[in-house]
Amino acid sequence: MALASIGNPRTSYPARITARSWSDRREQYRYPLPWRQFAAQDAVEPEEPRAPGFGAPVAWRRGGRQGGARRQSPGPALNKDAGDYVRFGFRIGDRNWGSGWFVTLAVFAIAIGVFFLIALPSCLRDDPWESLEGVTSISLESRGACALLKDGTVACWGSFHEAGPPDRTFVSVSVGRHHACGITTDRLVVCWRGDGKPWGEPQGDRFASVSSGIDQACGVTSAGALRCWGAPGFVHGAVPEGDFTAVSVGNYHSCGIRADGSLACWGVNDRGQAAPPEGTFSSLSAGPLYTCGIRVNQSVECWGANDAGQATPPTGSFTSITAGWKHACGVRPDHSVACWGLNAQGQATPPPGQFTMVSAGLNQTCGVTTSGTVVCWGPGR
Repeated sequence: MALASIGNPRTSYPARITARSWSDRREQYRYPLPWRQFAAQDAVEPEEPRAPGFGAPVAWRRGGRQGGARRQSPGPALNKDAGDYVRFGFRIGDRNWGSGWFVTLAVFAIAIGVFFLIALPSCLRDDPWESLEGVTSISLESRGACALLKDGTVACWGSFHEAGPPDRTFVSVSVGRHHACGITTDRLVVCWRGDGKPWGEPQGDRFASVSSGIDQACGVTSAGALRCWGAPGFVHGAVPEGDFTAVSVGNYHSCGIRADGSLACWGVNDRGQAAPPEGTFSSLSAGPLYTCGIRVNQSVECWGANDAGQATPPTGSFTSITAGWKHACGVRPDHSVACWGLNAQGQATPPPGQFTMVSAGLNQTCGVTTSGTVVCWGPGR
């Protein structure tokens, strides 16, 4: 069985082609799929779509090189006119993932990048979140996502699949650009990277919450103090002192809610993202260059960059909020979702349904339904 790269370019999983002849539905024949590492922009259809029977390859080309699938076990040459088809599938652990549709004869080039399964044609994609059940929260970033399940386990996809998550039980998880951090059941913070390299984490403190950014993370300890850590040069200025109930990390700025409900922000403030309004807030979410928060009266206020309308929220009440790249979304008291800002790829057009929380990334949004499943909109690839 050959390999295909899924998720992070360094990750490889077994893959297979299953072919079935229309004239003999009782038999199916498997062919190996040669492993190739492709960039997303190199995905092309086969230059000569031919059946993988009797050594005839299903071919693709990148930079003049070809790869193809050849017969592994005896089987007939497939005939497009007769309605023969092939099906792509791969296996992760003990779970099989296959195409939701049968494709006619040709197998498309497999090209995998860091934004989930970005290079597979839609008929061959299997979104990993669709099979999740018992989800309590989700955290989404441009390169990947992680979901927390009721049993305390964490399921990740995209660039966070290869090296994590650790074999621990968690009460919360937050995904950043290059790392993810979670709080374990004993209230310790554990962080991991998608490439397998170690990532710093605080020692000694117990935490109530954690938030991850590009190369920085901040958390509120059980005693209410702020702690921030990360790669050298990425800690966003002096961390304020005092008692806090929440913190959210953006690209190069962070904001927190003090015990009295007022806001404190620090770090880069070139777009006003670290200049919070006065008043009392119950929750907040920092985007790359803007921040949104929910006041105690459940109205939303945003500040910072507003070039795509991401800092112009709708009126009405909200119970939770998330700030993505240039769009934001929130859950209303009736569990419906409202989004605003950039919507070029449908990331700000939520589907109908009942949600408990949402998380916005680069060009995709995912939400946890009241039944514990995950629904995403926008390509995210």
